[in-house]
Amino acid sequence: MLKTPAAFQRRDSRAEDGKLGQRFVRRKKESRMEDDQSSDSSVEELPAGGSERYGCKHYRRKARLVAPCCDKVYPCRFCHDEVEDHQLDRKTVREVVCAACGHRQGILQTCTNCDIVLAQYFCAVCRLYDDEDKKQYHCGGCGICRVGGRDLFYHCDICDMCLPNNLRDNHKCVEKASRTNCAVCMEDIHTSRISSHIPPCGHMIHKPCFRMLVDRGYYACPTCNVAMFKMDSVWSKLDQEVAETQMPERYQNCYAKILCNDCQTKSVAPFHIIGLKCGGCGSYNTARGDGPLYKRNAKGELVPFSELDDDDGEPEPVVQPPPAAPAAAPAPADEPADAEEQH
Repeated sequence: MLKTPAAFQRRDSRAEDGKLGQRFVRRKKESRMEDDQSSDSSVEELPAGGSERYGCKHYRRKARLVAPCCDKVYPCRFCHDEVEDHQLDRKTVREVVCAACGHRQGILQTCTNCDIVLAQYFCAVCRLYDDEDKKQYHCGGCGICRVGGRDLFYHCDICDMCLPNNLRDNHKCVEKASRTNCAVCMEDIHTSRISSHIPPCGHMIHKPCFRMLVDRGYYACPTCNVAMFKMDSVWSKLDQEVAETQMPERYQNCYAKILCNDCQTKSVAPFHIIGLKCGGCGSYNTARGDGPLYKRNAKGELVPFSELDDDDGEPEPVVQPPPAAPAAAPAPADEPADAEEQH
């Protein structure tokens, strides 16, 4: 069984902004997987004179949300969730406060008191205000705002998510693929601000989680155990190891029933300590089935090993170690630059 790490942190990166220079307070990119309770979520004031004067570590905006659940004012819903014992449903917000003049008003892009534009990107449905250009767009199918540019993505009705155009009619559809939790960190995928990786099996994983699995030598999807990238070079090396590693005479010409995790074929494979090879696709990503080992009798029929051996019982079962992922472990060539939710 694949290990499921409890938590891990993404590397922080700094947002570039040459116009405001060193006086500019740089914002850290926020990941929902970070445990950053000590960070200050209050409004940060940047040098006057630019459109990025107001905001928090999550967004640059001149609007502060009035949380209807507790009637408190926060720069964004993430700032609210970090200090409160409940979560803010962004779509229930009915009022915002202008960070420039303090005027409280409805969900509008412009302050009705001082006429300042609260954010260059505004979505009344998602209550999203953002002064950074990330090519945001609202997807009606997803029901949320995405980044990356509407012209570069399309909504797959079966997967119920936005996918890059190069995956149109070129991916395995999994019904409502994004409406699940990441199998590694157990965080929601559909509303996550962390982009996701789509392996060949279609079970989405956060990209940082995918990289961590590869770095730790895991090659199979934690949901279905199908290989997450091409393993041909690894299987070839295992073929060579099997050929060079002679089994003890007692275990030679033994067979075991197996199930291939990659092609789902059930077959009988030669028993070997290195691994059990699928006779269908040649993969070593297999699992031994229940039951004894087998050998062929004089008629060529497979019979339980113990019936042909003077020694009582079957040899001790050998646990098949999972093969290591390729050293380079490159992502598939068609790995998409996935759309990523903004809020």
